[in-house]
Amino acid sequence: MNEYILIVEDEAILYRRMKKILTKESFEVSDYTPSVAEALQRIAERRPDLVLLDIKLQGELTGIDLGKMLYEDYHIPFIYVTDFDNDMFFAKALETGHEYYLVKTKPRINANELKRAIYTALKKNQERKSPAHTDKLGIQALVNYLDIIKNLGTNDITRKNIAFDDIAFFTGDVKFLQEYSNEFRKNYIWLLTRDHKLYFLKTSLKKLSQNLPENFIRVNDHYIINLKPPFFEGRINTKKIRVLGEVISISDSYKTDFNIKHDAYYLT
Repeated sequence: MNEYILIVEDEAILYRRMKKILTKESFEVSDYTPSVAEALQRIAERRPDLVLLDIKLQGELTGIDLGKMLYEDYHIPFIYVTDFDNDMFFAKALETGHEYYLVKTKPRINANELKRAIYTALKKNQERKSPAHTDKLGIQALVNYLDIIKNLGTNDITRKNIAFDDIAFFTGDVKFLQEYSNEFRKNYIWLLTRDHKLYFLKTSLKKLSQNLPENFIRVNDHYIINLKPPFFEGRINTKKIRVLGEVISISDSYKTDFNIKHDAYYLT
């Protein structure tokens, strides 16, 4: 099957030029998509293999905002194709995990440069999807902080394999941890299982989100939640949800993404 590429570009003439280049290479190409909101809707309808992403788009959200979502929540590779040829925007783009940063050369786009960037990104993504990187059933978590488990006995379990199907959410929220323990450490996050057991991970939510199944979604700076039942119990209002008894807020920066993914799982 030919790869499907989503082009998120607000200038219709540039969209048509890129589409012409890609269709000649036998790629499937999305319809004209000039905003983040429309891009998220297209992703909900059909997941692309790659996104070509402008930074300046219609609406309040920019390509940088969408790039962050693609990297942290959807794990879809993307290439910036933009007018912005300056260090400030390049530095911002670096924080979003893009595959390549191409600068438009109006009135034409360098077709060879674009094609090479696309084939490189698709190849890298194919390698990431090799058996060594897919079909993971869960995650190996610490039973306590590292400096504590190193003092356990030689026959004690220090790390436990937790199935994704048993995880309600991941969090770095200190207030949540204080409900379970008065002791907390920096540079750790925690996961809660269906039987309300707590396990430890020495990583960050940003890094972790790159390797989670699609039913896990980030809802604010401190939580990644499992959208599947029985963990996700429902919405309280437009800004709060309940997951395994915990009331969790949805921050504005994650709200659109959450709504799209929620509606993909549940009829409304």
